[in-house]
Amino acid sequence: MYLSLGDAASRKLTDKGSLNTVASYFARANYSFKNKYLLNASLRADGASQFYGGSDLWGYFPSVGAGWVITNEDFMKDQTIFTNLKLRASWGKVGNAGVPINPTTLTVSQVPQLIAFYNGVPNTGASIRTIVPPALFWERSAGSDIGLEMGFLKNRLNVELDYYNRTTEQAIFDIPILGSLGTSNSRLIGNQADFRNRGFEISATWSDKTAGDLTYTISANVGLNNNKVLNVTSGNNPIYAGGADLRSGAQATRTVAGRPIGEFFGYQVAGIFQSNEEAELAQPGTKAGDFKYVDQNGDGVISGLDRVALGNPNPKYNYGVNTNFAYRNFDLTLDIQGVAGVDIYNANLGSTRFGNENFTKEFYDQRWTGPGSTNTFPSANLGGSTNTSPNSFYVESGAYVRLRNIQLGYSLPTELVSKWKMRKLRVFANAQNALNIFGYRGFSPEVGGTPTNAGIDVNVYPLFATYNVGLNVTF
Repeated sequence: MYLSLGDAASRKLTDKGSLNTVASYFARANYSFKNKYLLNASLRADGASQFYGGSDLWGYFPSVGAGWVITNEDFMKDQTIFTNLKLRASWGKVGNAGVPINPTTLTVSQVPQLIAFYNGVPNTGASIRTIVPPALFWERSAGSDIGLEMGFLKNRLNVELDYYNRTTEQAIFDIPILGSLGTSNSRLIGNQADFRNRGFEISATWSDKTAGDLTYTISANVGLNNNKVLNVTSGNNPIYAGGADLRSGAQATRTVAGRPIGEFFGYQVAGIFQSNEEAELAQPGTKAGDFKYVDQNGDGVISGLDRVALGNPNPKYNYGVNTNFAYRNFDLTLDIQGVAGVDIYNANLGSTRFGNENFTKEFYDQRWTGPGSTNTFPSANLGGSTNTSPNSFYVESGAYVRLRNIQLGYSLPTELVSKWKMRKLRVFANAQNALNIFGYRGFSPEVGGTPTNAGIDVNVYPLFATYNVGLNVTF
């Protein structure tokens, strides 16, 4: 850590940066027998200063892979179905050192606001305003994969099938702690959980050339993923998070063993109260125009015990299409990508209203204005009510399909550019994120976030489209 020079007036030092060091060693071996049986193994050793002071300064990450090229076997010589057929499997570990600098070092704050009086004389005070873990260990991901590669019609059609199972061990992220502990940010970083991603992936590619000088490649892929928490450091107690920027301060996500990491958690909305009498009878403290919540446990009282899982911020399906076309001097590239089976917590609808944001037009037009006006949207009077508590109204689908990139190019004839002492001159026009299709009511369904805060849209900046033209010159 580097500190700037303080001055006598403020007695304050300023953090001007930090330094971390990394050392790595890598070894790899490959073996092939008659191009039929393939074997590779590697070992990586990484040391990171972020883990200094603990018992896990060095991380060791082995991997091994094997392949069997079935089409090179003698019994496959007379078959005409497969041009290529290969079975492969692998297992390995990788590590993550992307953590704050000196995460286990307890620091002392001496800011001007901390003043101690001795015999009536003010003196610069000090305070411990952070809580650190006693030790931090490498976050490790162990993964296994079994795949089948198939080539047909002289490899014009290639298909790959994969099954994977990846477990993240001792995942590093921060969790909320009680503000009464006196910390500056009410967060504690550490090794908090183990979770698993397991699923299938399939991809297919068709490449060909027609008699009319058209060359093209079309690729498509789709993946199915299931995320599951295996255990958390808090045992049977869930890790609640996701409330940093919500007006109510309530935690909108829950991480517990057996469920997806960072799933949305809150009340199930049954409708809108149409009268004060109805509201006071069912949920004391509420009024007409407020959300009506489902009494999940049937005890006649709406409380934290009635909260349920509301959605999953981890996509279940991923898919994409990539194409390349070339006709004489023209070329065209398309890149399409999308996700499905994913949810977003759209806090912009109302649970982040601090008084300086506008409501959306949809909310304004459909808000509750009196008995019978709507049974879906609450009134605009959200302050001091249970309407801002995490609930199903704010959870919606984050599925989308997007034209990530489209590029059209033209290469000038070689006979012409050679006169200019060039080998190739290509002009192109390119557009990124030009077309977006989604039903989400926010600006963009790609919200992101840390594992326990993912998918919460709190004034997330909208995704922008980029258009450009350019030249590629080769001499």
